[in-house]
Amino acid sequence: MITYSRSRRPSPGYNAPMTSIIQRLAFVLLAVALASCASAPPTAPEHRPEGQGRVEITMTGFKNAEGQALVAFFLDDSGWPDPDESIFATFTVPISDGRAFAVVEDVPAGPFAVSVFHDEDGDRELGSGALGIPSEAYGFSADARDMFGPPAFEEARLELAAGETKQITIRVK
Repeated sequence: MITYSRSRRPSPGYNAPMTSIIQRLAFVLLAVALASCASAPPTAPEHRPEGQGRVEITMTGFKNAEGQALVAFFLDDSGWPDPDESIFATFTVPISDGRAFAVVEDVPAGPFAVSVFHDEDGDRELGSGALGIPSEAYGFSADARDMFGPPAFEEARLELAAGETKQITIRVK
């Protein structure tokens, strides 16, 4: 005897559990895709306290004196860690006895971060080998390091108070 069902839903068969799993997976993927399209509301720029200070940077760990140290000084995460038009200052510093020194005057009080690399070949770019792994030594303020790629600005962030002279050391590796 054959039984007919009036419902539009197919009778459960051997692939019903698989169909349910696929539908759930499709729903989750759609939800993730829609969530990734949503943007965070704009945030107001961080208020910087009044006043200025001075930052004295000692860089250590250079294996030789070939080339120079390239220093980039940031006041926020705009462009971090690659210098662009939003950067506060960039400069070139000579290396001697495995060390380099720099002084940054008139730095607005508040957060900042510094990135340094040893430009051994003088091309003003961080050299990299296979798979994009840097071939020239580099370092960041707060001794920030990340396993894959540069650290976030917040990891390298330091604070400067108005009228303060802050001395920092960056070890290049």
